[in-house]
Amino acid sequence: MTTWLRQHDLTPARVVFLAGLLLFFGAFMIYPLAYVLKGAFWVEGKFTLLFFWLMLSEPAQWGIVLNSINLGLIVTAATTVLSLPIAWAMVRFEFPGKGIFNGLLLVPLVLPPFVGAVGMRQMFARFGSVNLVLMDWGVISQPIDWFGGGGMLGVVVMEVLHLYPIMYLNVASALANVDPSLEEAAKNVGASGLRLWRRVTFPLMLPGYFAGASIVFIWAFTDLGTPLVFEYRQVVPVQIFNMLSDIHENPTGYALVVLMVTLSVGFFYLSKSAMAGRSYQMMVRGHVASASKAATRWQSAAIYLFLGGLTMVALIPHASVVLTSLAERWFLTALPSAYTG
Repeated sequence: MTTWLRQHDLTPARVVFLAGLLLFFGAFMIYPLAYVLKGAFWVEGKFTLLFFWLMLSEPAQWGIVLNSINLGLIVTAATTVLSLPIAWAMVRFEFPGKGIFNGLLLVPLVLPPFVGAVGMRQMFARFGSVNLVLMDWGVISQPIDWFGGGGMLGVVVMEVLHLYPIMYLNVASALANVDPSLEEAAKNVGASGLRLWRRVTFPLMLPGYFAGASIVFIWAFTDLGTPLVFEYRQVVPVQIFNMLSDIHENPTGYALVVLMVTLSVGFFYLSKSAMAGRSYQMMVRGHVASASKAATRWQSAAIYLFLGGLTMVALIPHASVVLTSLAERWFLTALPSAYTG
């Protein structure tokens, strides 16, 4: 045994560390997964696919699965649209206060999305702050149901505001690693503007983009807290929660867990397969000139307006949570009318 350990360069400290890792992953990943698989496939000691048959034979369950997939796709598309201009501004332009914005853009990652969802519901409820202010100003005469249609809009907005930093970090890293000499070569043969972006820059960014898109999609697809806060129950995580919180523990919930894990792994594998063979070799950043340039006055103003507005919108739900925690009374008023302490 001692000889085998020496051959594999395993010191006592490394053995203890590896044993600790095995215990940790065994307790918090392997055991829960084994427990779910047991509940999904074994009943009274016998292997069965009954719960999967019951689940897949119900059209309503298919609708719930499709709702979850649609939610993940919509959130991924929205974070893409939001993150690309942010990454372009932060990577390709130099402007005063860039470091401050670089930190503020990541603030939404501090709190989980369902916490911000509590604040957003307070702000955009039927008689929340936004409707009350608009009615006081005479803009509207009746309260607006901002999150109508079952609450899906609220879930999408809150998850986009929470997840865009993840997409931004991946897209910005991919954009920063694009060799400027390749773009210069494309410009020399007549490519410019959107054509340069579509044919050269974005294809070089695709591996990094798909890495961020995979994380965002799986996060949105498996999120439980935000749909619960907005009472949007037609998604797989909420259905699993309802089934497993039943006093009799509906075993179909275990089958849904297996289906969700399988789909998550499948989508991740598809994203990796789509990028197979698309890893481009580029020059080391230290050997090429930086592609960033000083922003003009008008460009700086547009960047400040966009990034400042986004940061303010992203922080409003969290500020509302802070006010709610301090408020003794906040009912039918734009701001708390009384504070604790």
